[in-house]
This record gives sequence, structure tokens and C-alpha cells, in this order.
Amino acid sequence: MAILALVACTQEPEVAIDRSEVEMDYKGGQFEFNVSSNCQWDLICNSDDESLLSISQKSGGPGDFTIRVNVNENESTAILKHYFTAVAHGDKRDALTFVTLTQGAPAYVIFNKSIFTTDYIGGEYKFTVTSNFPWTISVKGEGITVEPMSGEPRVKSKAEGDDDEEKIELDENTTEITVIVDEYEGDVNRKFEINVSATGEDQVVTDKLTINQTRPMLMIGNREYPIKKMGDGRWWMVQNLCYTQKGISIGDGICGVWYPCSDTALEFDSSDDAIVNKGLVYSDATAFNATVTATTCKRMEGAQGICPTGWHIPTLKEFLALVGKSTNAQVEVNTEAPYYDAARNCGSLSMLEEAGFNTTMAGYVQGKSKGFADNGDVQGYLASRGYITTNYIFCSTAYSSTMWYALIFNKTANTANVGYMSNFTTTRPFAGSVRCIKDEQ
Repeated sequence: MAILALVACTQEPEVAIDRSEVEMDYKGGQFEFNVSSNCQWDLICNSDDESLLSISQKSGGPGDFTIRVNVNENESTAILKHYFTAVAHGDKRDALTFVTLTQGAPAYVIFNKSIFTTDYIGGEYKFTVTSNFPWTISVKGEGITVEPMSGEPRVKSKAEGDDDEEKIELDENTTEITVIVDEYEGDVNRKFEINVSATGEDQVVTDKLTINQTRPMLMIGNREYPIKKMGDGRWWMVQNLCYTQKGISIGDGICGVWYPCSDTALEFDSSDDAIVNKGLVYSDATAFNATVTATTCKRMEGAQGICPTGWHIPTLKEFLALVGKSTNAQVEVNTEAPYYDAARNCGSLSMLEEAGFNTTMAGYVQGKSKGFADNGDVQGYLASRGYITTNYIFCSTAYSSTMWYALIFNKTANTANVGYMSNFTTTRPFAGSVRCIKDEQ
């Protein structure tokens, strides 16, 4: 026996395995292979995750042996490779052979985000879908477009000059998708659900991307203002501004900001409800956030003023595009304006109101000989008395060196025309409401 063993160890080593490739799904299981050798041999395992493996025998010889391998479930997202190499040991050299086990991955599909928020303007956004099986997308909600709606694991191109078809491998399985969210004009926030599903060998897996689109609104200071795309195709604030910077003393005749008047116009109303619903009243210097003189007023047209970035104080042309009519005979009537009443040849207050353009009146301040501080009324407030019938909204186009055009609401006549703010003095003592319009670009 000793002589025979010595012969077996000194002869040219030979070793063979009865299979070279084995495939198994992600759930694992058991597989067998036979090792035949004329010498002592060892089994070496190189694995992407050796913790999943249990091997019945790792050495032996000489002779024929059956090796059983138990493979646990692959819970990763990667296809795993397990390499088993049998090495027969000779005196002068070793012989080896191997078998490769490929263990599939469970089906998965993943968006790179789960929640995304956009504003009322919408836009085009990029996301990714990563999956190891073909996938399809479904969408809940109107006003959204997704491309592509389906896909599959991408394949790497062969290297230039590489004729080996076996070297084509799967990529990291990520596909870029484009989502276009339409501009939104509704009154409440809306939500879209983009669902993606992939079907594996015995699985259906899903993921979801939720896109929230906020209703049209404009944040100024710590307050939200409703905005609306009006019939002229432009976005307008549809409520008077009620913003002040810190340190402003409202109604002192110096800071250029006043409370709205009460409904009877006998005195100011400083209640929170009045401020929010009617807005504050501003001097031109405060509205334009600049020093205003007979010279500089001519350069204020289209100025951002107290409006947020991307918005500005409306111009004469923009007000005319809205209501069509001016009380100034020198200004041509715009009969194409959406809120121009051709039958009455004027802008219509009721048509604006029906379209969502709040026409609640804040009143106005009209000073006397020495400007606001010498108004003669309570803390420099309204010069007019009685029921409020008129309201002025600032225009950034100068009417003259001391006066501005304005959108004028007349409740008695039910008109909304472009006129001008009347002053009693060259010190520009007039204050009105402010609305902002979104820049065209």
C-alpha cells in the first residue's frame, strides 16, 4: 500500500471536474460536481460572497469524489460568481481545474428619488431607473409626461477590435428618464405618482416616485400671496401687497407705508384681517424701493421695486393689455384686452373679479401742501371721506414728472381703467396699492 501511494504522489498530477459552468437563481439551492484525480487534491473557493456557501468536502484523493455545495439565497442586487478550483499536488508541479457557479440576483427596480417637489411653473427634470430586468412605467395624474415609459438592462458595447462575443456584459442597469411637468393654474397643490415595475423569473417588484406640484403662489416675507395667470397670458398677484420691512412705522407719514382704510373710509383699519384682505398702501419711493424725483421717475418703468426677484411693478402697457382702456385720451384703447367691455368702452371691474383678480379696495392716501405728514387727517390718512368707491394700483410708468399712471377701480361705475394718481403738490404726496406681475422671461 505504501509503495502504491508513493507511486500516486510522484506521477504526473492529473485532476478533472465533470462540469465547468453551473447557473442557479437567486434563491440558491444545492448542486454537485465530481472531482477525479490521481493525486492528493485541495478545493479552493473564491467567491463574491463565501458566507452563502457550505461545501461538503475541501480535500481528498486520489480517486473519484462527489462534492455537494449548498448555496443560500442571494439577497444583494448583484449577480454573484462562485469559483471552485481543484488543485492536484505533484512532486514537481500542480495540476488544476475549476467550475464556476453563477448565482442570479433577485429582481429589483429603483428610482433614484422617492419624493420630488416643483412649483406651479413646472419644468423638465431628470431621474433614473435602475433595474436588472425589463421594466415599465405607469403614471397617475394629468399634466405630466415621462420618457421613456419602459426599458431594460443596458448592454455594454464590445471593445473596439474585440471579436469575443462572450465579453459583452451587462452594465449597471441604470437608465435616465425625463419627466416634464406642465405649468399649473389650479387652486390647490397637486400630486403625481410615477410607478415602475419589473418582472423577474418568479417576482414582480415595484417602486414609486411621487412628484408634488405646489399651487400658484408667491412668497413675500413670511406670507403667501395668491397668483393667477390672467386672460392676457401673464402671471399676476391677485391680492394687494401687505409687506413691510423691519423697523417700518406704519402710518407715520415718514416711512411711506399706511394701513388700509376702514370700510367707511373715516379712519384706518390696522386689524390683521384688513391688512391681509386689503393690503397696505405705499408711497412711490417705498413701492419702487428707490429715491424718486422728477428725473428718476422716468427710469422706473418695469422696475422690480418692492416685488420679489422675477417680478416687477406693472407698466402702462401691461395694465392696458389687461383692461384695455385709459382715461387719458392720448393713450390708445386696447380692444383686445381680455377685461375690456366693448359694449361700455371701458375696463370692467366685475370681469376682473370673476376672473379671480381680487378688487377689494384698500383706499389711498392723498396729502396736502406739505406732503403726507401734513395731511390733516388721522396720522396722515385718507383725505377723502365716506364710502370707498375708488382704489389705485401703482403703475411703474410715469404720467408726468410728479404723477404716475395707475390701475383705477371705480366701484360705483364698475370700471377698471388706467388713469393717474392726482397729487396736490410737487412733493409727490400720493400712496396706493401695489400688485406685482411676473417678468415675461
